[in-house]
Amino acid sequence: MSENPNEKSAVTKGTLAAGFSVASVWFGTHVGAGFATGNQVLSYYVNYGWTAAIYPLISMGVLAYVIYVIMKFARLRGLDNYNDTFRELWQPYPQLAISFEIFYIIIILAAVAAAINGAALLVQEFVPALGIVGSTIIVAAVLILLCLFGVKLIIAASTVLTVGIIVTAGLMIIVGIANRPDAVFDAFSQPLNNPGEGFWRGVVIYCGFQCVSIPPMIAAAVTLNQKGVKKAGILGGIMNGGMLALSGLMLLGWKDDIIAAGQQALPNLFICNEIGWSWLVACYSILLFCAFISTCVTLIYTMILRIDKKFFVRSNIHEKVRMAVIGVVMVAICMSLSFIGISDIITYAYGYDGYLALVAIVIPVIIIGNIKNKKYIKEHPECLQKYGNS
Repeated sequence: MSENPNEKSAVTKGTLAAGFSVASVWFGTHVGAGFATGNQVLSYYVNYGWTAAIYPLISMGVLAYVIYVIMKFARLRGLDNYNDTFRELWQPYPQLAISFEIFYIIIILAAVAAAINGAALLVQEFVPALGIVGSTIIVAAVLILLCLFGVKLIIAASTVLTVGIIVTAGLMIIVGIANRPDAVFDAFSQPLNNPGEGFWRGVVIYCGFQCVSIPPMIAAAVTLNQKGVKKAGILGGIMNGGMLALSGLMLLGWKDDIIAAGQQALPNLFICNEIGWSWLVACYSILLFCAFISTCVTLIYTMILRIDKKFFVRSNIHEKVRMAVIGVVMVAICMSLSFIGISDIITYAYGYDGYLALVAIVIPVIIIGNIKNKKYIKEHPECLQKYGNS
C-alpha cells in the first residue's frame, strides 16, 4: 500500500464535524456561476416542470454515492489526488485516466467562460454604456491582473465569498417563495414538459458534469476514515441536493416572469430586482461578481500551474514571464468562449461534458470502483487498521 506523505500530519476522523467539513468542499465547488445565477437550475430543472423540486435530490444522491466510492477507493490506498486515483482505478490500463483529464479541462474552460460572461452581464447591468464587449474586456483585464498578483487574496477570500453567497441565496430563496406561494403551488398542478428529457438532463447529465467536485473531495478526504467518508458523502448529497431543490422550488414560481422578461441568463438577479429590496440587490450583485471573479482566478491559476509544470518546467524563460504568457492565453481563450453566452455554455458545454463524465467517471466508479474496493480490502486487510472505522 502506497504511503501518502500527507498522512504524517493528518489525523483520520469519522466524526460528523469532520464529514461536514469535507462535504462543505463539495458544496463550495458546486456554488459556482451556474448555480449562483439560477441559470443552471432553470435550464436543467425548472424548464421541465415541478420535478425541479425532486430531481435534484435524486441527482445529488447518485453523485454522493459516486463520490463516496471514489473517496473510499483513494483512502484505502492512501491516495490524495485525482490523477493517481484514476490511474489506479483504470489499472491495468492507466492511460484511460486521460478521459478524466479531458472532462476536467472542458469543464474548467466552460466554467471560466460562463463566469466571465456572467460577470460581464453584471457590469453591463450597472454600466449599460460599456456594452457586452466592453464589459467583457474589463473583466478579462481584471482577471489577468489578479491571476498574476492577487491569487493569494482570492484564495483567502473564497470561503467568505462562498458563505456570503449561501446566506444571500438562502435568504433570496425564502423571500422568493414567500412572494409567490400561489405560483409555486400552481406549478405542481401543471403537466410536465418533456418528462423523459427532463429526467435524463436533470438527474443523469447534471450528475455527470458535477463530477468536477471529485478532485477537491479526494484531496479534502485525506483526514477521513471510512466512517468519515460515508458521512461526507451523505451530508454532501443532502446539502447540495437540498439547496438545488429549494432553488428549483423558488424558480418555479417565477419562471413565467423570467421568460417574459428575457432574463434567463441571470434569473436570480431578476428576482432580487422584482422583490424590490435594494440592499438585497446590492449584496447579491457584489457577492455574485466576486464569486465569478474568484471562480475564474482559481480555475485559471490551476490551469496555469498544470500547463507550466507539464510543458515548460525546464524552460529557461523566467517563471513569472511563463505564467504571465500562459495566463493571458488562457484568459483570451475563455473570453472568446464567453461570447457564446452563459445560457448556451451551461446548456451545451456542461451538457455534452456530462455525457463524457457518464462513461468516463460515473459508470466506471460505480462498477469498477466497488469491485476493486472489495478486492483490495480482502487482499490488504491491514488497510482497515489505518483507514477503517476506528
